[in-house]
Amino acid sequence: MNDYEWQLLQQKTGWGVGELTQRVAALIVTRGAAGSVIHTRDGEIAIPCARAEVVVDPTGCGDAYRAGLIHGLLHGLDWPSTGHIASLMGAIKIESRGTQNHRFNARRIRRAAAAAFAPAG
Repeated sequence: MNDYEWQLLQQKTGWGVGELTQRVAALIVTRGAAGSVIHTRDGEIAIPCARAEVVVDPTGCGDAYRAGLIHGLLHGLDWPSTGHIASLMGAIKIESRGTQNHRFNARRIRRAAAAAFAPAG
């Protein structure tokens, strides 16, 4: 969910991260350009926002992010890797107008991942 939806859920249920992560495998909160946070029973994983080359249209970015999450889950990836793929999908999507007009291939994903998530140094 996005940060606004997370705020509403907390207000309606009275639950915080601890209460919710006892009921689900993970709570994932997207924060737009500030990235996202994956909360699990084991702790919090900050996922940086993958930078887009150009911002064209944010419509559909949440769906693209979720597609990246589903990919990671279906392939048994760890939470950091899954979050990075989700972030990349959102960045790729925002570079195109419309909800499903973006295109990518494995080479573009590798290049974008290296640029976005390479260790500093």
